[in-house]
Amino acid sequence: MRRSTSVGVMVGALVLAVGGCGGGGTHEDSGTAVAEATPDRPTDPAGPLPGAADGRDYGTCSDGACEVLVTSTADITANGVDVHVSVDDSVTFRTPGTVTTLGGRGSVAQFGSDLRVKVVAQHGKDAVLEFAVP
Repeated sequence: MRRSTSVGVMVGALVLAVGGCGGGGTHEDSGTAVAEATPDRPTDPAGPLPGAADGRDYGTCSDGACEVLVTSTADITANGVDVHVSVDDSVTFRTPGTVTTLGGRGSVAQFGSDLRVKVVAQHGKDAVLEFAVP
């Protein structure tokens, strides 16, 4: 009988720990960041893409800093690096000396000390890419 009592106490403590002690008090933020969906930055990876700051204006990438939407394919020159981008099940970057294929959101490709490209989001044959000088 002693075993069932201690199990009951443990279950009760677990319920209080998980569910809280009831209403009333204040809630303090634990400091953990939680992504929230907004119209321009949805959190659903299968959903529509967030807006790209520079849209499809690939000319804004010439200085190496831009965020653009690529639909299927694009030729982009960023910080002097010519990059052919193709988007399908993955995102592929081709430069005169390199071919890099990335798996999707959050992936990063770096081209020497000249250029870094991050996949901000991908859906189907579309991707939002962030180009930067490392």
